[in-house]
Amino acid sequence: MAGSYGLMFVFFIILGLFSTNGFEKILVSFRSMYEDRLVVGIDVSKLIILVYENRVALENHITTNDVVERKKYESQIALNHRKIDTLIMKISATYMVPEEKADLGKFNSTLNTYKAAEQKMLQMSAQMQADSALHLLTHKADVLFHNTVNPLERLEKDQQKVGEQLYRESLEIAHRQKVIAYVIMIAAVFSGIIFAFALTYKKLDSY
Repeated sequence: MAGSYGLMFVFFIILGLFSTNGFEKILVSFRSMYEDRLVVGIDVSKLIILVYENRVALENHITTNDVVERKKYESQIALNHRKIDTLIMKISATYMVPEEKADLGKFNSTLNTYKAAEQKMLQMSAQMQADSALHLLTHKADVLFHNTVNPLERLEKDQQKVGEQLYRESLEIAHRQKVIAYVIMIAAVFSGIIFAFALTYKKLDSY
């Protein structure tokens, strides 16, 4: 009897460890879905908005003849680029799968190429070469702009795929936890039956 109870005790400890480990995995999975997917997804959306804002500000800079307005658009573009750099650093510090890292790296490299063309168009606009700047914007820079935005759109899709995978893994872990809980309940009932049988046997043996 002592050996049986010892085995049951060890069995319960093992099940308890599996259960604790499962809950920790669920916690890690949900934390990753929040910190590395939801929050980062919002930051990626901010990046897209900032890139589009700069595109509009650049076009406004080229088409306006007001010097004060041009200074305002230049300041807005510079501020947005600082925000973009901050968001890139923030996103890079999170957990990313290889596909996501590749998307962010592609965005960073194409952004630098686009920024060089952007600065050239700003200079041309400031030098009253609006027609040349607008021609460059609509013919060459538009292609660079879309090449810059496309990796961010892919990054959003990749994040969604990884988030769905984490969700499925969480469901699988939760299902295993449910099975372990049932096993613990059945083992507890079985242990109770053994205990009751042992008490009955001891009572009968005393007679």
